[in-house]
Amino acid sequence: MMYSNNYPRASSARQVLASVCLGVLLASKLTAQNTVITELAIKANQGVAVDEGYIYAISNTSIEKCDKQSGEVVAAWQADKKIAAEKHFKHLNSGAVIVGKLYCAHSRFPVAINDCSVEIFDIKGETLKHVETIPMPSKHGSLTWIDRRDDGTWWMCYAVYGKKNNSKTKLIQYSYQDGKFIEQASYNFPAEVVSKWGSASCSGGSWGPDALLYTTGHDHTQAHVLHVDAEGKLNYRKTEKNTGFYGQGIAWDRFAKTPVLWGIVKNRKVSATQLAARN
Repeated sequence: MMYSNNYPRASSARQVLASVCLGVLLASKLTAQNTVITELAIKANQGVAVDEGYIYAISNTSIEKCDKQSGEVVAAWQADKKIAAEKHFKHLNSGAVIVGKLYCAHSRFPVAINDCSVEIFDIKGETLKHVETIPMPSKHGSLTWIDRRDDGTWWMCYAVYGKKNNSKTKLIQYSYQDGKFIEQASYNFPAEVVSKWGSASCSGGSWGPDALLYTTGHDHTQAHVLHVDAEGKLNYRKTEKNTGFYGQGIAWDRFAKTPVLWGIVKNRKVSATQLAARN
């Protein structure tokens, strides 16, 4: 997995809350503790995605494409309910940038909890345009996140809510062929993680550079780290605390020189956390 972090962009009128020696930190050795290295006053209520030069602030039916360093909005998309291809939009939950496209997890929660789709956006240059909807089978729950592992496999999470039912939340592995996602395997979340969700579920997930899966609940400032073992079981590894986000959709920065995980503080800001070195 390649990491680089060269983003020379013009400064913006949008307020930067804090950028704590970003260039120095990203070029330095890993720190002994998790460190918030960037906070930008970009509002999003669902999640964030990231590529080499831009941040994608994701809300229910809108996305802002912002300069990664300054936070300046360079493009915005809002679902147009008058257009047949966009009238179904209800609840975008998160997104991941894969090979030049933004893939978003979408559900019609709470009006139709099993009505889910993957929404694809063209993001070339400063473009942000909805180009495709892939409906998903209505059987697992509400689609909350999507990501592709570096081995080419695709992963999606379907949330089920309520303390009595959220253990039914599923992680599904897919292959992607001819514009269709084909289910390959299904996993239950470890009890150690489910117990931390309260009455909520898994809101975000992103595969890290260490081949581990980093996941979030709805509103806690931590990430639960998981691993799929050789027997095909999803196991709990550890919890990363003191992150700069509170649950919701997260995204690994696959262009950074060191391990940087992006997230949001709902309707307030987006942030980047450099994760600590671990033995």
